[in-house]
Amino acid sequence: GHLKDGSRVLIAEGCTHPRQCDDIGTVKIPRWLTEYTGKQLVFETSSGSTFPEDLSGYDLIVHCGGCMLMKHRIASSVKAEVPIVNYGVLIAAMKGILNRSLQPLGL
Repeated sequence: GHLKDGSRVLIAEGCTHPRQCDDIGTVKIPRWLTEYTGKQLVFETSSGSTFPEDLSGYDLIVHCGGCMLMKHRIASSVKAEVPIVNYGVLIAAMKGILNRSLQPLGL
């Protein structure tokens, strides 16, 4: 509710995955937030270790949710010897694009 025309919004992701058409962080969330607020917002993105040190110039930071929870949940799953996967990897595997997405990484 505090955003106004010209507000700076940082869309931050913990990982560095290749961008897809209609990407959630660079396309969908900015579009949805603009529609929701009705404001002309200024969007910036960061991924991986490029998270800005100085955040004082931003009016809002939107961070991917998985990275905030996954470390603990992965450790719990490993301890229980139960496999774990995130939504994106599962969907990519089911849709047959996982191998293609790993090729640029040499995996």
